[in-house]
Amino acid sequence: MRRTCLLLTAVLAAVMGLVVIPAQSALAASAPPSSTGQRWALKVNGKYVTAEVGDAGDQKGKLRAVSTSVTSLETFTLHTDNIDNVGYGTTISLRNEENGLYVTSEANYTGVQAGMLRARGTNTGSWERFYVVPQGGGEYALKSAASPTTSDLYLSARLNATGDDAGILRPYATSVGSWERFTFEPVGGTGATTAPPASSVTASGRHDIASWNVCANNNPSAECKLQYADSDTVGTDVAADVAGSLGHRPEAVFFQEICEKAVKPLELQLESRLGGGWDVRFAPTYYRVIDKGGAVDASLMAQKNCMDSNGTDRGAFGIALAVKDTNTWYQGYTLASPPTKEQRPALCATVPEDGTVYCNAHFSSGSYFVDGKQQGDDPDNTFRPQQAARFRSVVDTLASAGYTPFYGGDLNTTTADVSVLSSLYTSRQECGQATPDAPHTGAPTDGNNKIDYIFGPAGPSYGCEVVDPALSDHRLIHATVTF
Repeated sequence: MRRTCLLLTAVLAAVMGLVVIPAQSALAASAPPSSTGQRWALKVNGKYVTAEVGDAGDQKGKLRAVSTSVTSLETFTLHTDNIDNVGYGTTISLRNEENGLYVTSEANYTGVQAGMLRARGTNTGSWERFYVVPQGGGEYALKSAASPTTSDLYLSARLNATGDDAGILRPYATSVGSWERFTFEPVGGTGATTAPPASSVTASGRHDIASWNVCANNNPSAECKLQYADSDTVGTDVAADVAGSLGHRPEAVFFQEICEKAVKPLELQLESRLGGGWDVRFAPTYYRVIDKGGAVDASLMAQKNCMDSNGTDRGAFGIALAVKDTNTWYQGYTLASPPTKEQRPALCATVPEDGTVYCNAHFSSGSYFVDGKQQGDDPDNTFRPQQAARFRSVVDTLASAGYTPFYGGDLNTTTADVSVLSSLYTSRQECGQATPDAPHTGAPTDGNNKIDYIFGPAGPSYGCEVVDPALSDHRLIHATVTF
C-alpha cells in the first residue's frame, strides 16, 4: 500500500481537450479509495461547477458555477442506484471528489435558495437523484427527482445572483436556456493514460494467482454471507478466508462482486494477514444512462452503486485486483455489453519487477432459469464472445510490451458453452487444462458449474485447485504456474 496518494495525470488532455486535475488536489479522508471510475467536471455557460466544502452550516458544500479551472472541488463521479420497479440507469447521482459526498437538492429550503444543491449526502435517495434531458451537441439539462417541490424544474446556474449566491445551482427554470445547459467533461480517472513502459524482466520461477467472486453486494443467496456487509467486515472476512484457504500469500488475487469502499479495508487486511505491501485497485460496473424520455444515452454512463447497508453508502459495485505494491501502472476498461444491462468491467495492473501483468474481468451473465423463466444479461451468447475478444486484445497489447500475462475472473460461462471463450484459449493455457491441448474442463466453481477461470502462457507446468471458503456462492480458484 502506498502511503501517499498516487495522482493520475491526463496526458491526453492536450490532444483531446480534456481537463487535468492539478497535482496538488487530493481526496479528502472521507472519500472512497482511488478507483478507475471515470471522473467528470460539470460546465455551464463557460463556468465550472464547484462544491464550496469550506462553507459552514447549512451552506456547506453549496454548488456554484463560478470556477475557471478544475481541482477536486470541481470533480465528480456519476452513480446510479436501484429504484423499485424501475431498476438502474434512469437517474444519476453526483459524488464530489473532494469530500466523497453526494450532491443533494435541498427541497425543504425556501426563498432564493429553494432546492439549492449541496455536496453533503452520505447515501443516495430521491434528493440525490437527477433526471437527464439531452439537449444535443453534448449538452444536458438536469431535473431534480426530489419531488414534489423541485421535480418539474430544470437545474439552473443563477448567474445573475450576487455575493455568496453568485452562480448557485438550484431547480428553478421551467425551460432550458444557456444557464440550464450542462456539459460533462472527462477528467481522467480510468487509470494510466499511456501504455506501460516496456518490461525489462522475463517472468520465471513459480507464479501464484487466485480468483474469487466474493458475492459482497445484495445477492439473496443464503451462500452469500457478505450480503449488505459493511466495508470493514468485507475486508476482514475476505482477507481472512484468502489467507486461511491458501495458507500462504499469492502474488495476485482477482476479486469480483465487491463494493468500492471495501477496497481499502481489504488492502489493509491483506497486508496484516499475508504480509508485505499490497495495492488493491478497483474498476466499477456501469449502466448507460437512460434519459428522461426513456432513450439510452450513447455516451454517458454512471457507476452502479452497491445497495445501501442499513443506510450506509458502500460506493460503487465492481471488481478489484490485488497485486504487489510495486505495481506502477493500472488501467480499467469497459467491455461491450447489452445496452440496458450492466456494462461489464475489466482491470489490468503491471508488476515491473516480476515482468508480469494481471488482468481481471467479470463478463455478462449467460442463460439461466428462475421459476421456469430464462434469465441472464446475455442468454443468446451475443456479447460474451465480444467481451472475450476485447479482453484478449487488451492482454495481448500488454504482452507485446514484454509482460507475461495472467488473466481471468468470473467469465460467467460454463464448460458446456466454453466456445464463447475461444479467443481466450488461443496460444494460452487455462489452469484447469493439464496441457494447452487438453479439454476445456475443470472443477466446479459455482454450484455444479465452472464459470471462473485463470489463464497464463502455454508451456509451463500448471496446478489448479478449487477451494470453498464458505463465504460466497462461488468457490476460490487457485492457479500455480511454474516455468
